[in-house]
Amino acid sequence: MNFLFVNYIKNILIFGFQSEIFLRICNLFVPMIEANRKIVEFIRDEWVIPLNNNSKFALDHNIDEKTVRRIKDDENYQIALLTIMRICHGKNITLANFFKMVGI
Repeated sequence: MNFLFVNYIKNILIFGFQSEIFLRICNLFVPMIEANRKIVEFIRDEWVIPLNNNSKFALDHNIDEKTVRRIKDDENYQIALLTIMRICHGKNITLANFFKMVGI
């Protein structure tokens, strides 16, 4: 058999859909997705909606207005750590305190 083909088969067996490693990796993403939703919903519900001004929130926190709209409206938005850091800086809180507030 071709050496490359044998390695390909080994990789399928190790990292294929039936492997325990693949299932463990998939299980890591579920809590991350849930944490992301909690973060986005917290920012939306506690800070963006009460202010009721996307432009002002964006300017005050050094983020793009499009990002604020995504936080507010996009149910599948995955917030970047840099965005969280900028919002925390604008609110004058640490990341640790922010994550405590969110409950993560």
